[in-house]
Amino acid sequence: MKKIVFLLSLTFILCFGLAYAQSDDISAAGFYSLSVERSPGFNHLHLGIKGRRAGFFEGIIQPQKAMEKSLEYFFLGLLLQENSFWVNLNPNEPARIIDPVLANTDLGRIMLNADLRLKEDVAELLNPQTSAPGREFWKRLYEKAELLNSNKIPFTTRLWIVPGKVLVSEKDNKISILESELKVTLESAQLPYEEPKDKTLKELQDFSSELMEELILPALNKRVNSSYTYADLRDVYQALILALWYKQNFSSQDALLQSVNFGILKELEDDYTFSPDEIYQEYLRSFKNGEYSFREPAPFSDFSYASVSVRHYFSGGVDLRNIRLAKTSSSPIEDNTKDSVFFSCDLLIPRNIDKPLQYAKSQAEVIKGIAAQDSFSTIMLAHSLPAVAPVNLPERNLKTIDYIAKAEQIVLSKL
Repeated sequence: MKKIVFLLSLTFILCFGLAYAQSDDISAAGFYSLSVERSPGFNHLHLGIKGRRAGFFEGIIQPQKAMEKSLEYFFLGLLLQENSFWVNLNPNEPARIIDPVLANTDLGRIMLNADLRLKEDVAELLNPQTSAPGREFWKRLYEKAELLNSNKIPFTTRLWIVPGKVLVSEKDNKISILESELKVTLESAQLPYEEPKDKTLKELQDFSSELMEELILPALNKRVNSSYTYADLRDVYQALILALWYKQNFSSQDALLQSVNFGILKELEDDYTFSPDEIYQEYLRSFKNGEYSFREPAPFSDFSYASVSVRHYFSGGVDLRNIRLAKTSSSPIEDNTKDSVFFSCDLLIPRNIDKPLQYAKSQAEVIKGIAAQDSFSTIMLAHSLPAVAPVNLPERNLKTIDYIAKAEQIVLSKL
């Protein structure tokens, strides 16, 4: 027995060392800034990337891979109308789970998984056996029902993750995201819902909604905006913010927007094979098996009141269709938080290219640091001025120059 304990301890020490062997390992990363330089023949995008430093039990990802996934979300944001970005898990709406275009994309999978996770989290927070807010919630709800002399509680929870406050710093052709809050809200706060006809039941329904907003939603909002489990959703959200800004500030005649079409759906690389129906069936299994509901005697009242019947289920979704940007010209404040690691990448996209996403992912290279060297600045110079001295360029950039020269029939001076 002592040997087993010793081996387990040794394993833990080794794992601890491995977890912190590289202080800049990241578990998630996404775009937070974009600047655009335009020149005849191509668009030059400079993208800022903010990584989340990996903690215990968090998977480690490569910055290059994270950047490529964020490019996919950004290009989908350029391609699709805003009303495409929604998912819905509801037992009564099996035919309205996700927008068909997103159904086979990682972006759609991330939104559906976030929706399913939200329902698991609210069930956990409402459980009076394990959650302090849950105990307080049911205590006060039972007391209200007793006060109204009702043995039924019409408790229906329809929760949505929606865009919250988005504050961006905008100057010339550059945007930096200063705040990008996601908000968990009750459906009754977003859409009209069918109210109980009985006045007592309506009062109880309204009171349960007030308790949700007071006791449960703050914890859910904290998780959605900071927890590792929702990191992918936040990365998607920030890429869609930058795509929205790009479409708002550049006309439909823009070279990049003209090159983006539904053909990019074939250029996407899915991390996991999935179908929306599989996630929906998982939701239904949990719903039917009671993970999302429970019934127990009321422990906060006398024995005669132990027969309260609670009608309780969760539905809702993730709806990113209503992103609104609040703009300021103030310069962004440098983020020095210990949990963040910053990178950047430059992207030079020729006009009328057949596969813009595939090209972008093959050419963009992540460089560590906020003020990273613009790896294409020499290329920009080469297009406008003759070379007067030898310049040493990385092989990757030489290939890029050669590609653009052929695509646009640009003649460069010898370097």
